[in-house]
Amino acid sequence: MEHNVPKSRQARQHKRRTTSASSRSLDMVSSCRQPIRVFIANGQEIVRAGVRTFLHGEEDLIVVGEGDHVDGVLSGSWQTKPDVIVLESGLSGGSDPGIYKRLFNLLPSVRIISWLRDDNAEAFRSAVEGGAQGYVQEKSCCMELVRAIRAVGKGGGYLAPEAAEKTLCLLRQSQDLVCFRWGLSMISPQERRILALMAEGNTNKEIAVKLLLSDKTIKNYISNMFAKLEIKRRTQAVALYLKGLKQHTPMGKGTSASCSVDDD
Repeated sequence: MEHNVPKSRQARQHKRRTTSASSRSLDMVSSCRQPIRVFIANGQEIVRAGVRTFLHGEEDLIVVGEGDHVDGVLSGSWQTKPDVIVLESGLSGGSDPGIYKRLFNLLPSVRIISWLRDDNAEAFRSAVEGGAQGYVQEKSCCMELVRAIRAVGKGGGYLAPEAAEKTLCLLRQSQDLVCFRWGLSMISPQERRILALMAEGNTNKEIAVKLLLSDKTIKNYISNMFAKLEIKRRTQAVALYLKGLKQHTPMGKGTSASCSVDDD
């Protein structure tokens, strides 16, 4: 027993030393972990100040720069080399698609969170096509933005709940556009011209006059077109045409058409 006591004490001392060493090692790893470097790109000084103040209380985040227009964001980002850029949609001095491309060309490893204005579908589309990794609306709370910065800064993506509906809408629009293009590929150039005239509200007789064809010929074209598009009514054809036209026209501005149903 006398020999066992020193061994037991020695084992306890060894365990304390090992635990202490492990604790110091974890402290060193924690101290070596670098905070996520954030650049705020927003046109309103009061917004930038508010975000900067809020992020100052987060130990793992640090604001390294700010900018209120495109040129300032580009030069400031190049100088500060941020990990994440919180980019307001519609920033002055350039277009949304253009600034994404320029930022990624300048800093290939940078990650971007699109700070979206409410109900701006065009800005959301530009952010998606531009390659943003995170999407947060301006009306979101600051903690939502913090969660987005942490997720994106660690290599992930982030989609705020408010932006989820826009994502689904964008996917539906893309699907509709694919269907529209597929449908157009099935009809002849003459049938496309007739479809466009139908969307403008022209009757069969009016279309015949404009294309210098007979009424019967126009009706045959329409019948063939309906069969290819797998539709039965004139209103369906016009709706399909207008939906595709809207996708091709910025901000949804297109031909304001009425449909003459007398020729169904």
